[in-house]
Amino acid sequence: MEKDMYKKKMKRCEKLGALKFQKVVFEVEKIKYRIIKKLFPNYLKYFDKYCDFQKKRLLKKAKTDEERRQIIQNAKYSKLAMRKEFIEEKNRNYHIDMNKPTEIIKYLNWNKEVHTRSLIKDGILIVLLIGGVLLQIPATKLLLVTELLSAGINFQCINIQNYNLYRIKRIEEALKKKEKKQVENHIQQYKEASEVIYNAIEKSEDLPTIEDIIANIETKEQLEQMKLLLQRKKEERMQEEKKKEMVKKER
Repeated sequence: MEKDMYKKKMKRCEKLGALKFQKVVFEVEKIKYRIIKKLFPNYLKYFDKYCDFQKKRLLKKAKTDEERRQIIQNAKYSKLAMRKEFIEEKNRNYHIDMNKPTEIIKYLNWNKEVHTRSLIKDGILIVLLIGGVLLQIPATKLLLVTELLSAGINFQCINIQNYNLYRIKRIEEALKKKEKKQVENHIQQYKEASEVIYNAIEKSEDLPTIEDIIANIETKEQLEQMKLLLQRKKEERMQEEKKKEMVKKER
């Protein structure tokens, strides 16, 4: 019954234009990363500086050692997540990471909240601008059109997030089982290498360098697993590149 409910909600989102607008979002996403990589080659450095600024601001307000540790960890993992986005050219709130498929739920909810706040702001401004148009205040017509366009975009972004949330929720239990199995397989295959990377991240105040990670390797098994893990990541990247090339050729 619950699955049927989510299916009906997905159909409603589709009727409101979720799938059509999502295609537009994906096209904009491709253009966005082309522009960033061409015009802003130091984009990740600027993002790191932003994370560091936010980290310092939050650390000043932190009252306990655990709060400070969590703030530092969040900053490091935000940088890692952005590097993944930058390399794969995929926004985390629109694409499922098949290694951690349920993780997208928190990104979908976060993005939905952002657009909901923006839509409320648009609504307030639209009411005020309609009043300005009626009073014949100069430039209010153009501003009203701009706000209506912004409201339409925010509405469709919320619609997309709802569609994807319903889609994930409909198969959440199956995804959780798959995710659990993948984690177990990963631990079995790369436990030693994962611990090396985790320890390097934990010890470092910022993101660890390759040298920092290598310095944490202590056994032959850790080294062999690290090689296998890097090879697997390389193969995954190559597969992604092949998919992109196939999509380009189909166009």
